[in-house]
Amino acid sequence: MYHVFFNFFYSFILIIFSMSFASAIEVKENMVLIPSGKYTPLFKAGNEEFDYINVDSFYMDIYPVTNKDFKIFIDNNIEWNKEYIKEIFADGNYLVQWDELKFNDIYMKPVINVSWFAASAYCNFYSKRLPTIDEWEYVASASKNSPVGKDDPKFLQDVLNWYTGNQAESMMNIDSMNSNYWNIYGLHGVVWEWVQDFNSVILINTDAEGGGLEEVLFCGVAAIDAVDPANYVAFMRFAFRNSLQANYAMSSLGFRCAKDIN
Repeated sequence: MYHVFFNFFYSFILIIFSMSFASAIEVKENMVLIPSGKYTPLFKAGNEEFDYINVDSFYMDIYPVTNKDFKIFIDNNIEWNKEYIKEIFADGNYLVQWDELKFNDIYMKPVINVSWFAASAYCNFYSKRLPTIDEWEYVASASKNSPVGKDDPKFLQDVLNWYTGNQAESMMNIDSMNSNYWNIYGLHGVVWEWVQDFNSVILINTDAEGGGLEEVLFCGVAAIDAVDPANYVAFMRFAFRNSLQANYAMSSLGFRCAKDIN
């Protein structure tokens, strides 16, 4: 309950804080229009029986946000500079890589060590937003040649290899990433990514006697409530999101933006 309260408290603060600056730039370049469709969710909501979730059409960034992109944002929004950002909006790991590495070496690599607050503020500045869980999962379920990647054994194995720790030793530049059916790059095999409603997973009650999702995510009985018990990579994403708080900045966590059509 403490964990849930503070995530929603953070969300409330961001809404208030974001009113202090206006969205500055309206862009759609470097985005892909994702058509409406459906995907198979990992968990059922309560006792409701369904096999898929409908997702409305929206725009998504082709690439994750880079260090270069984020520096431009900070140059225009000094309050998000690591020297000035308040602790409630980002922990001590915020942009730590900018100290440890030469910036030119990471210029075109995905920005990491960015909190949910900072990622949301970045997207807001460009009149965008973070993608929802459903939007992200829908796009990420596509393989290279199909919008439904679960029917492609090689795709599933490649993704599983990354999520189980067999990823490359160093992070790649965005122009070296693999794309999927929607021409979206780097959804798997690079970094985990923030989503707008990451903390909503905490509120899903999957135990008939009142237990929360935290009890289920980290034990084998979770497969009982999974729509597709073989979808271990989605299971790992939900477990990871459930461990986050909005001010966390992590070396394995980046983001990209989405945008409504209207």
